[in-house]
Amino acid sequence: MKRWELFLLHASTLAIAISGVVYGIMKYVMTGSDPDSPLGHPWQPGVLKAHVLAAPFLIFVFGLVARGHALPKWKSGETIGKKSGITLLGLVAPLVLSGYAVQVFTGDSLRKGTGWGHTAAGVLFAAAYAAHLLKKRPVDEVSPG
Repeated sequence: MKRWELFLLHASTLAIAISGVVYGIMKYVMTGSDPDSPLGHPWQPGVLKAHVLAAPFLIFVFGLVARGHALPKWKSGETIGKKSGITLLGLVAPLVLSGYAVQVFTGDSLRKGTGWGHTAAGVLFAAAYAAHLLKKRPVDEVSPG
C-alpha cells in the first residue's frame, strides 16, 4: 500500500468515526436549550453533514485498498490480519447501504432501526479497524509512492 493511500484511509476513517460519535452524542445524549427543537446541539446538522460528506472518501479509498492491499494479501495466503481484514471487508456493504438508506427512509421505525443497525456496524468497523492496525506486520509493508 502506498503512503498516500494509507494516509487517505486513516484520515477518512478518523473523520467518519469522529463525526459519527460526535453526532451520536449530540443526538442521543445532549439536550438542547430549546424544548421545541429536536436538536441536542446547534451544530448537530453540520456534524451530520460532515459525516455524510466524508463517507464517499472512505468508500473510494476502501476500493483502492481492497484492490491494492486486501486482494493481493488474500491471494498470497498471508494470515496476519486476515480475520480483521475480512471483517472490515464484510462490514463495508452493510455500512454503505444502511448509511444511504437511513437518509431516504421515511417511516420512523424503519429509519430508526436502520440508524441503529448503521451505528452497530460502525462500532464493529471501528473495532475491527483498530484490531487490524494492531496486528504485527513486516516493517517494509508501506511503499513510499
